[in-house]
Amino acid sequence: MSQNPRFKVGDAVFYPAAGVGIIESLEDLYLTGQRERCFVIRIRESNVMIKVPQANMARNGIRPLLATRELKELFRVLAARCQRRASGNLLERRRELGQKVQGGAPFDLCEVVRDLTHWKSQTGLSFDELRLLETACKYLCQEIASVEGISIEDAYDRIQQQIGVTAGAVA
Repeated sequence: MSQNPRFKVGDAVFYPAAGVGIIESLEDLYLTGQRERCFVIRIRESNVMIKVPQANMARNGIRPLLATRELKELFRVLAARCQRRASGNLLERRRELGQKVQGGAPFDLCEVVRDLTHWKSQTGLSFDELRLLETACKYLCQEIASVEGISIEDAYDRIQQQIGVTAGAVA
């Protein structure tokens, strides 16, 4: 992915804290007394419309979806060894995991899904950790499904296969 991606109408993008969306149009809006060019993004899952000034796309963490060739690396991260569960402060661990999920970087999402899935099968998860697992898995499924042109359910199955877990263990 490039540092300063150029977006255009029709592009699929990932919007942190919302998921995969499509840029539907460009609009001129008057914000703070100035005219600003904004992308209109429709979030696929919820059908919500979000308007983001062009200048704020990177600052808001909006990024293009992974390229097909990057999926191989993504699946390698999912299949990699789980990070040991830190025995430290639960609040710090939850905050770190939450930042990864809210940031929306695909490889961070992979690590969260992989690690929390393994932790869930070993010792169980707190309510907050379960919620983070569900959110990270949902975002990852949306992105994989969009890139590969498959259903969300098939993407979920691919994630489970890569992690090596039994049905229903991810979320």
